[in-house]
Amino acid sequence: MIVFATLLGTTMATPVLAAGAAGEAGLDSAAATDIVVTASRIPLEPRQVGSALTIVTGKELKRAQTLFIKDALQDLAGVQITSDRPGDQVNVSIRGSDNNQVLWMIDGVRMGDPSLISTEFQSDNMITADIGRVEVLRGNQSSLYGSDAIGGVINIVTQRATEDGIRLSAEAEGGSYGTVSGGASILGKSGPLDFRLTATGYSHDGPSAADPLTAPAGAATEQDRYWRYGLSGRVGLALTDTLSVQALGFWQKARTDFDNDSDFDNIPDDTNDVARKREYAVAVKADYLSLDKRLRADATISRFATNRLYFGPFNDPSVGDVFKGTKDAANVNVGYDGGIWSVALGGSLEREKTDQTTFFSGTFAQRIDTKAIYGEVALHPVENLTLTGAARVDDNSRFGTFDTYRGTIAYVVPGIGGADSVKFRASYGSGAKAPGLYQLFDPSFGNPNLKAQTSEGGDAGVDILFDRFTAQISYFFNRTKNKIGFEDLGGFNFKYAQFDRAREQGVEVAFTLKPVDGVEVNQSFTYLDAKKSDNGGLFVDIGRPRHSGSTAVTWTPVEPLTLTARARYRSRNANSFGGVTAPYAVVDLLAAYRVNDRIELYGRIVNLLDKPYQMTFGTNALDRAAYGGVRVRY
Repeated sequence: MIVFATLLGTTMATPVLAAGAAGEAGLDSAAATDIVVTASRIPLEPRQVGSALTIVTGKELKRAQTLFIKDALQDLAGVQITSDRPGDQVNVSIRGSDNNQVLWMIDGVRMGDPSLISTEFQSDNMITADIGRVEVLRGNQSSLYGSDAIGGVINIVTQRATEDGIRLSAEAEGGSYGTVSGGASILGKSGPLDFRLTATGYSHDGPSAADPLTAPAGAATEQDRYWRYGLSGRVGLALTDTLSVQALGFWQKARTDFDNDSDFDNIPDDTNDVARKREYAVAVKADYLSLDKRLRADATISRFATNRLYFGPFNDPSVGDVFKGTKDAANVNVGYDGGIWSVALGGSLEREKTDQTTFFSGTFAQRIDTKAIYGEVALHPVENLTLTGAARVDDNSRFGTFDTYRGTIAYVVPGIGGADSVKFRASYGSGAKAPGLYQLFDPSFGNPNLKAQTSEGGDAGVDILFDRFTAQISYFFNRTKNKIGFEDLGGFNFKYAQFDRAREQGVEVAFTLKPVDGVEVNQSFTYLDAKKSDNGGLFVDIGRPRHSGSTAVTWTPVEPLTLTARARYRSRNANSFGGVTAPYAVVDLLAAYRVNDRIELYGRIVNLLDKPYQMTFGTNALDRAAYGGVRVRY
């Protein structure tokens, strides 16, 4: 999907300390005064953040040559994805969460499709173009962001011009499976006005989405094509020294051939299923910051809308199954910095609507409104110690209110290996996830009596930042109840019901090591124990790999040339819908050569050893493939 900017890859999660946010693929650090947007409604320096947070900078993203953001996310500790195939439906899990328990934002604007089974953001088509940085916040965040944030928050912050002038950039790539990809951006600033406009496109011709290893005999021969294209941009204007406004948005269109499970044996085989999708987002924002930097306020009005069409043997044969969803939102936030204390207050209004026509369920149109208020306090009682507490109340027009809370602590140990190089942190809080409109009102399967899912969880860890070594280590746990699942009423009659429980716990480890000049080692690893219980039964595996990780070694033999060897690996995984994926390790080689300050050539070989593997049971991953491209800027 086209987003407001570009994400071109990363390799692992690293800590956030006062020296800045060192991203996965290197030790490029932000300034000590950088503000973390996502971790708190109160502007905090990285050293003051008590949550597990990864910041990936734009420079670090380009090195891994990743066209789709989901491939960058799989290299972050604590984050797992279900498919690395371009355009394939992907679920993003943070610490074992479901995809609908992860909140996505772009420049602080909430994304989410109300026409899906449960309101969530599908990042299948999110291609990379001009991202300034990505902030991945792990753990319960509902006290700050309401529903959808049980697992965590992914906030994409797009590039903005900070110096007068105009900058042009373009990129083109081609390779295996008839892959063609490209894009161009114009970004500029003139006095109080800044702007950006980006156009991108991508297509490939296969291979089959159903894996020949598990598909029925003679199946998995159809080549499943995928394409997408879109536009995105933003424009900002500083009205005064204290007041600024901006407008931003994107539009995109995509088409995917995919293989369905036509005989209900939980194994995809060749079908003629096709999905078409259009989506857009628009937002207008106003920001106020007093001259003494103590009082700040912001207001946002936004809309996110999708239109999905499905064609296949289980869909309407004439016009396809139609799913339309719209999320409208208005948010106001006010904060004040009192020195050793800071406070923030805010509220939001949100309306979700869907209009659906399907072969199985017929037609229905529904909407739901949510009002919310929140408050947060940050205290700095002594030097190097930061405490935060937050609470929120959401009032839903269909099933009443639910409240959430969160507390964090961060302490930077002075004098160990240099200033602010070791931080201990911990957090604990509750989360909530509202049922989706489909779950509530679908004529065949809906249950209007559903309530919000609730959870409680926390983490404890340490962040380390030295000149040649950075690390982040966390232990985490979460418990969710009132999860929504299918209840079998007999006679092929199913209804959504609330009886499931889930519990997740594990350890995240990530580090970056530069043993000598010109060599860099990046490592991420996640141990995850994720289980669920249906209708009061025993806890069983929820369908997440217990072990996953990524290792990358980058060598710069001469300044213009960069070489990287990367391995991604996962343990076996028992899919919750049947089938078991085998453990695997996939090796990639990447190279980039900077011709001059304006031109860079790059290429990569993916799955160098031609390893057969599946991230989701029955779904085909790419064989050995080669790609090459060029980046130009002026």
